[in-house]
Amino acid sequence: MINYFSNERLSRKVVVVHIYLSLSLFFIIGCYFVAPYILNQCLRFYNQFCNGSMKLNPIFSTIIQFLEQYQVIDYLIEILNDWTQSLFYWVTNILLAMGISFYLSYDNLHLIEKIIIYLPFEKQGHCMQTLKRLKLITYQFIKSMLLDFVFFFIMCLIPFFFIDEKIAIWIAIFLSITNLIPYIGPYIGGIPVVIYEYFIHPQLGYAAFIAVVVLQYIESSYLQPYLFSKCIRLHPIPLFIALTFFGDLFGIVGMIFSPLLLSYSILILELLKNLNVFSKVKQIVYKE
Repeated sequence: MINYFSNERLSRKVVVVHIYLSLSLFFIIGCYFVAPYILNQCLRFYNQFCNGSMKLNPIFSTIIQFLEQYQVIDYLIEILNDWTQSLFYWVTNILLAMGISFYLSYDNLHLIEKIIIYLPFEKQGHCMQTLKRLKLITYQFIKSMLLDFVFFFIMCLIPFFFIDEKIAIWIAIFLSITNLIPYIGPYIGGIPVVIYEYFIHPQLGYAAFIAVVVLQYIESSYLQPYLFSKCIRLHPIPLFIALTFFGDLFGIVGMIFSPLLLSYSILILELLKNLNVFSKVKQIVYKE
């Protein structure tokens, strides 16, 4: 968006300020209108569950009675309360991420370029080349990820509009977000949706299962390879390791951006190798 609106009349910094002000206003309006609706739906679901007015299959009703008897439901509710208490933690993370992204967009990594100038002349070329590759990979990855999210959201919205019209938008958003996680994302998003629809009615569960399988096949076989083929080409094994490592460090955000972070790590290692840093470290170790 910044590159699209930047031109001779509008400088990059002006465009960045306007875009972030617009996004901040959109976020505030969304919280003002959407958050109360989500809260009311959660409270409605909780009240229906507590009053026993939810229509469930007799098999699942027996399972829920068993869980209530051994106080498993109460334990799950306590976990849910812990999640709501950690809301401020996520809000601060979002604000921190917005601040960092605003600086990187506003400065466009010019600070790093200024630092590279003070390095020895023979090392500046490798550093500038790596920095350009980092910028290019980041731009292509974010662009591909946003396009994948939008297209997959539309793909999910169409079938689930006929399966469960009331919450079709929320199911499409949930599936689109979890689908951004490499490999395990489709299972994280698809399984809860199928189980939820099966709780409402078995036929809806079967329809949701077929829809999720078909959508994931189309996305993984055609959409994702087309969008990500130009920016991210990684072997599955190191990607799984990166998924676990960055997921432990940064949670679901680290899992979503694990391909990009792994690409950063590979580029930095290549830069250190080109600068002969590893050979110098070996010489120091052998001397000691």
